[in-house]
Amino acid sequence: MSVSELVLRYLESLEKECQMSMHTVRGYRSDLEFFTSWLCRNNINETDKLAALSHAQIRAFWSERRNAGLSPQSMRRGQSALRGLLKYAMRHKQIEHNPVEAMESPRRQRPLPRALSAEDINLLLNSPDLKTVSGMRDRAILETLYGSGLRVSEVAGLSIENLDMDNQMARITGKGNKERIVPLTPASCAAITAYISARHIEHPKSKTEREIFLNHLGTPLSARSIARIIDKYSRQLAMMMKITPHQFRHSFATHLLNNGADIRAVQEMLGHESLSTTQIYTRISKERLMQTYRLSHPRSGEKQ
Repeated sequence: MSVSELVLRYLESLEKECQMSMHTVRGYRSDLEFFTSWLCRNNINETDKLAALSHAQIRAFWSERRNAGLSPQSMRRGQSALRGLLKYAMRHKQIEHNPVEAMESPRRQRPLPRALSAEDINLLLNSPDLKTVSGMRDRAILETLYGSGLRVSEVAGLSIENLDMDNQMARITGKGNKERIVPLTPASCAAITAYISARHIEHPKSKTEREIFLNHLGTPLSARSIARIIDKYSRQLAMMMKITPHQFRHSFATHLLNNGADIRAVQEMLGHESLSTTQIYTRISKERLMQTYRLSHPRSGEKQ
């Protein structure tokens, strides 16, 4: 089998069997195209030659990618793609030995997520013009992002049939098509209800749309469109930082933990598979605690 055919089959398996997101598959495809091109330059076109790759050759490939300006984060993704490809090749009896099994990835330095203050959140929530249908929609989007800690893709895909307004809950399909139940705030419920009523008047045909949040044409908003909406309001408020949809999610988790919420409950609401992913928000709280201590205590050593 050719290496190109192996890559094609592997990427198809990620989409169909592993149900990996299109964004991740697109990134893997780009990474593996670089690898395939490098193999061709080294006269390696068939899968039976992959197992003979030496550690020196693998290091030379990654050195070339790093010299081309590849970031550590992109390097980790590329190495993950390559590991997955060769594991797939072994499972399908294309190679007997995995030459990248002992490959080390660049150490990940995860930056602390930036949470917005409660004051900034309130400014953003109160920015939309509720005299317009688009303003009512935007208010409902912002309330839902912050009130439930959803990913922007989850908000874009939120459907009417998955809402339980009586119990203030929503059923969400998140990463890996995993479902979870999240709470909705009274403000979110009120904003969504008001928007849907106004939307049906402005776009009568929208009653057949499953998704809640629609654009001016009456079709579902994309995640990118929601990001642009948030950017518009942050510009209007002259906020001196780039506000992204994910910062509402960061703020949701940080504010809950700062106010004594159980970390396991926050993990479940966020849909994190690993608790370690949620624990990064406890670091934010500790950082803020130490900053307050250094600035406030007379003997903290901080220059006044």
